[in-house]
This record gives sequence, structure tokens and C-alpha cells, in this order.
Amino acid sequence: MGVLIVGNRKTARRKTRKKNASAQPTFRAPTRHAHAQTPRPDGTFRFSDRFITRTSTALVVFMFVFIGAGLIIGPIGVNVGGDAEETLVILAVWLLGIGTVLPLLLSGILGGDAITAGGGFLGFFLIVGLFAFVAGGTDQGRELLGPVWAPWAFGGGLALMVLAGAGFWIIGWIARVPMWLQAPALGAPRLFVRGSSDNPADVVIPNQLDERHR
Repeated sequence: MGVLIVGNRKTARRKTRKKNASAQPTFRAPTRHAHAQTPRPDGTFRFSDRFITRTSTALVVFMFVFIGAGLIIGPIGVNVGGDAEETLVILAVWLLGIGTVLPLLLSGILGGDAITAGGGFLGFFLIVGLFAFVAGGTDQGRELLGPVWAPWAFGGGLALMVLAGAGFWIIGWIARVPMWLQAPALGAPRLFVRGSSDNPADVVIPNQLDERHR
């Protein structure tokens, strides 16, 4: 009889433990799918301001270093002469090309991805169109491309820039991020179509994302 009592007590303890375990809340780590479904606040980009600032600074420094090195090595190669001249001139051309193309291409791709996932292809086509437009519209580019391909590069580059620029405005409007117009000059005032600005020189059109007009 004593054995039966012990067995019943053990069984009761097991049932109590199972009941308590089932009653306790379980923690589940958020999945990537659940994180992707979290809505982004209006007026914000996919990337943080810190990431955008650091990346922009790194790209500008990269551009200045490579272009500066190319501008220094090129004249040195010309003055040295001999077998080293061709090597140094080719190196300078590569430095100038990489220092110009790579930062602009990365900035365009990251700019599109900062608005929406997959938007980087618009930045890619924008920069490719810019280079094609410049190549087809300059004497050096026309000499390199020839009379047949130069007009195609000029017209195709212009079309790519227009389409990519329109695409940027479309995805920006859908993603509800700050949008503005600015002249291509350092320190030029901006015309905000969406969003707000603390700079008194900027012009802000009243909109839903402007904190001052809420």
C-alpha cells in the first residue's frame, strides 16, 4: 500500500510540473519576416542618419583620394618619360576613372535602396545614363565612341536619366520620404515638396510631413 502512495505522489508531481510549464508564457524571438512587416514611420529612410552620413563621407574621401592621386601621378609620368611614362599615365587614368565612377555608382545604388528595397537599380541606371550622356556629348567621348555610337550614347543616356529620375520621385512619393529640389551648386537652397527643414534659406511647401504645418 505504501508503494502505491509513493507512486501516486510522483505522478501528481509530474502532472503539476507539466501544468505549470504549460501555463508559463513562452518567448519567441522575432523572425525576419515579422520584422519586414513592421511599418516604417513616415518621413524616414530605410537607413539611419548615422549610416547615411558615414557612407557619404567615406565615398567623398574615396573620390578625393583617388582623383587626387591620379592628378599627381599623371604629370609625374609625363615628366619622367621613358618606359615609366606609359605605366604611370595608365595608372593615373585608372585612378581617375575608379575615383569618379565607383563613388557615384555606389551613391546612386545606396540612395535608391535608402528609399525602398530594390530601389538601387534606379540609381544604377541614373549614373550609367549620366556617363553615357557625358560620353556622347563631349569631343573626347565622341572620338572614343565614333560617329555611330556617340549619338546613341547621348540620347540613350538622356533617356535613362529622365526615366530613373522619374522613378526616384515615384518610389519616394510611395515610401513617403522627404523630397526636395535643389540647384546643382554647393549650399544652394532647397525647395521641399515633402518634409521640413530647419534651414531658413530653404522653401517648404506645406505638406503632411512638414512638422511646422501640423
